[in-house]
Amino acid sequence: MRIQKILLIDDEPVMRRTLNQTLSKEGYQILCLSSIAQAEEIAKKETFDLVLCDMVLPDGNGLELLRRLRQNYPRMQAILMTGYASAETAVEAIRIGLFDYLVKPVTPAQLEFSLQRLQAYEQLSSENDYLRQQFDMVQPSAPELWGRSTVMKEILELARRVAQTQATVLIQGESGTGKELLARYIWQHSKRLQSPFIKINCAAVPEQLLESEFFGHERGAFTGAETRREGRFETAHGGTLLLDEIAEIPLGLQTKLLRVLQERSFERLGGNNTLHVDVRIIASTNRDLTEEVRLGRFREDLYYRLNVVPITLPPLRLRGEDVDELANFFIAHFARRHGRDVKGLTEAAWHKIHGYHWPGNVRELQNTLERAVIMATPQAPDFYMDVPDFALPNLNSNGDPTPVLTPDSSTFIAQTDGQLPTVSEMERRLIAAALIQTHNNRTHAAKRIGISLRTLRNKLRDYRTAGFDTTHPETWLT
Repeated sequence: MRIQKILLIDDEPVMRRTLNQTLSKEGYQILCLSSIAQAEEIAKKETFDLVLCDMVLPDGNGLELLRRLRQNYPRMQAILMTGYASAETAVEAIRIGLFDYLVKPVTPAQLEFSLQRLQAYEQLSSENDYLRQQFDMVQPSAPELWGRSTVMKEILELARRVAQTQATVLIQGESGTGKELLARYIWQHSKRLQSPFIKINCAAVPEQLLESEFFGHERGAFTGAETRREGRFETAHGGTLLLDEIAEIPLGLQTKLLRVLQERSFERLGGNNTLHVDVRIIASTNRDLTEEVRLGRFREDLYYRLNVVPITLPPLRLRGEDVDELANFFIAHFARRHGRDVKGLTEAAWHKIHGYHWPGNVRELQNTLERAVIMATPQAPDFYMDVPDFALPNLNSNGDPTPVLTPDSSTFIAQTDGQLPTVSEMERRLIAAALIQTHNNRTHAAKRIGISLRTLRNKLRDYRTAGFDTTHPETWLT
């Protein structure tokens, strides 16, 4: 949270005027009041980032007011000013969570220093919240970007060069190729490394909440908005923002996103104040944006605004010898994590790995080898493991995956009573066939039948409501 809106409470006109002028010059929005009653009334209607309050007021004790405000609005910061400094007052101020305690007369320099410390504290708190969410699960250290293949060396060299600039980057590639890791790699080699890296998955957020996730909202902006909330653009101020799966953004919101990219300014949902941000944008998608533009699902002007430096990550099947290097890394990593003394793979396991085309790319290889490590049975004196059959789809003579069930045309047309199926039944069977053939990979299933991932998720939600088992789509065909 950045400090922008301040409530100043002091019954001395000269002090109010002096502090108001000081804060206004720094760009803060200030509301000046002179009593506790006024402050409690306005706090019910408006949200403030900071309350700057005198201790002795005509109708009560400012410390008690701040105690109540902190209880009711815990996200609101508070600073107490007093001309009657004492150790007891200072201890009480700390106990109830006030950020600072200033002794009057408060000079502009003292106040500016206190606010600088508060801004730095809020920035660190925001970064810490996101880092805690991102590192709840320990992940391997970006092995998807390693390899001896020429194509990956060229991509990493380009990433290092563009990282030193402020240019917007568009990363494209199939699901599981490491787009987010490449975005982090760019951030880690940029001048913004000491500022936050914030990610938002545009496909994972419900459409009706996406605007609030981007730009934040004011209290009362919609039902359930009980407090002001920062959006990802605001949280990423000074740093880097990854817009993951950007092709899933609805057209209406694309217009607002274009404005932010052009002007670096926006308003919170339900708010009137224009906020300005300094954010480096990286976008990623597993879809062909030029095709999305042609189909009218993605704005052409937004595409050109994003496509400043395009980088396309190759699928694992085109990375040659990188497969061996990645496999060895994953085996060693998961053997340490799960306490298994695995030496490596058997020749039969390597044959399976080399014969498979990995539609899920590096993520699928990683998950396959973790399962293999967990399920492997020790064999003295050396512990070399096979890849269990359950871990990989069946392979045909060409090394291509063979679905467990391959729906034929009769699956879609024939019915027991000879009647043609309805359009909705045809749609359900088509989705079932796509899920079966892609082994329940929703991203690939959606792409195979030409719909968005969001549309597929909505369909599956409707099927669950109707009583279908969405984890076993083969049951829809019987």
